[in-house]
Amino acid sequence: MKLASGYKAFCEAALKNYPSQTAPGGYLHWYVTQASLVNADSSDRFAKPSERGWLSSLHPKIFPNYNTKLGALALTYKGLIQFKTPFDLALYTRLIWELQPRTILELGSLQGGSGLWFADHMSILCEKSGEVHSFDKNLKLIHENARHPFLTFHQLDLSDIAAFDENLLMRLPHPWLVIDDAHTHIFSIFSYLNRFLVSGDYYVFEDSPMRANKEIIDGLQLVEQSGFLIDTYYTDAFGSNLTCAPNAWLRKS
Repeated sequence: MKLASGYKAFCEAALKNYPSQTAPGGYLHWYVTQASLVNADSSDRFAKPSERGWLSSLHPKIFPNYNTKLGALALTYKGLIQFKTPFDLALYTRLIWELQPRTILELGSLQGGSGLWFADHMSILCEKSGEVHSFDKNLKLIHENARHPFLTFHQLDLSDIAAFDENLLMRLPHPWLVIDDAHTHIFSIFSYLNRFLVSGDYYVFEDSPMRANKEIIDGLQLVEQSGFLIDTYYTDAFGSNLTCAPNAWLRKS
């Protein structure tokens, strides 16, 4: 798979050219053994929401002290607010490389910093150019520096699902990565957007699943019934559900 390609090439070169150093105790042995961890094609990678617990290794927004929390969540990108943890930024970088999305839909724009981050990373990591479409009702908060040729902001009250432009959604190329960071009517919006999603597309619910209340658990049952599975390669990359989207890095079957 795409994520493991670098390790695969490294192992092949090491085994061919430096066999003694790849043996146990050799300088390269540790690096070669990591290849199996990076290969995420294992059969148990994807799981049903109904089969997963909610235990987290560490709640990503409850850090050991105030200074750590402030540093982790007060990140900026090119000077603009980007309210995401370092864990999740690393995961999105990995997913953009693996998925090669042609479209990213961001629900909730804030200042535009995260939309700009997604557009920049698509332009660097994707082999084909793509589009980022960010939706929010408060577009006057978008900073003038949140500009990129791949990035478009749309004024939309997400409580009014009928306001989505169906013609836009129908023309956007796949694969899609949908990121719900708006925290409002999340499962109603999911049900609407699911009409346009195809096999292999990803949907990430940020923050809201950390409540793990009845609404969230019932909602993820709806997600499961719609053919989505949790990609545990992302939820558990740094520890069980160590992400702002516990049980909510979802791939359509």
